[in-house]
Amino acid sequence: MKLNRGSEKESVYTMPKIKIDTDKCVRCGDCVRVCPASVLVRTDATETPNAAQPELCISCGHCLAICPADAVTHESFSDGSVTPVDMTLVPSYAQTLELLRSRRSVRLFTDAPVSREDVGRVLEAARLAPTAHNLQEVRYVVAQDKTLLAAIAKTTAAYFTGLAKQLRNPVARGLYRLALTRSEIDSATHMLPDFDYVAREFNAGRDPILHNAPCVIIAHSRRSVNFPEANASIALHNAALAAHAMGLGGFMLGYVTGACKRDLTIPRLLGIPSSHEVYAGLALGHPANNFTKWIRRKPLEVRWQ
Repeated sequence: MKLNRGSEKESVYTMPKIKIDTDKCVRCGDCVRVCPASVLVRTDATETPNAAQPELCISCGHCLAICPADAVTHESFSDGSVTPVDMTLVPSYAQTLELLRSRRSVRLFTDAPVSREDVGRVLEAARLAPTAHNLQEVRYVVAQDKTLLAAIAKTTAAYFTGLAKQLRNPVARGLYRLALTRSEIDSATHMLPDFDYVAREFNAGRDPILHNAPCVIIAHSRRSVNFPEANASIALHNAALAAHAMGLGGFMLGYVTGACKRDLTIPRLLGIPSSHEVYAGLALGHPANNFTKWIRRKPLEVRWQ
């Protein structure tokens, strides 16, 4: 299905046109096998595949990417949308692991700003992340204005300072039990020392929220899409890996994201539509120090069945 992404209103599905050139088709059947929604079908191996259920198409592009003869045309993809993979640029498993091992959360930055060009390159990696049902609904706000960044940090610190006070108040804690799940309350209570740390640091004139990062990327989307939090988190993990590969550093904004779930001040500051929610955030900057070693992590825990 082709998604109309032209407005913030509820997206509308229209039926894409998929055509297979009978003269070009080599009848390998690969497009039929890889289609995740069984849109393309054929009754026997000598037949050219047919788009029997176009209303189920999610415009993933599998059919175009797999076709060895370029026999498939799809209304959702204009000419030039399909590019051969340059296998010389695809990293090996060892290279990929080294990138993953060496990436660390960076919270100490130089005063140098992150250029719009570099932010764009980081966001390009985010844009390429998979999304549920291929909706590609994740949207981004880039905050670089110092006054705005200070407001984000202040609002977040104030939220968690207030939350800590409320969790220590028996009456307020009782009200929270009506609004939150037991696991949410237990998690927040467990983090009370962290909330106290945030309050102390902020009151001392330091920034325990953004750590003076010169750039913040906020990922948001409509609440009604499939798995919005997973979509945003995967996208910004892509962004973090790309930033690391570019020599930039950053960390995920758990405090900011958490505050946005209960306090609409930051979403309003950022102009995020009321039908959207903030699902992930990434602070970004030039590292003041370079890590030259990677550290062993906990051993893998897995049960094979």
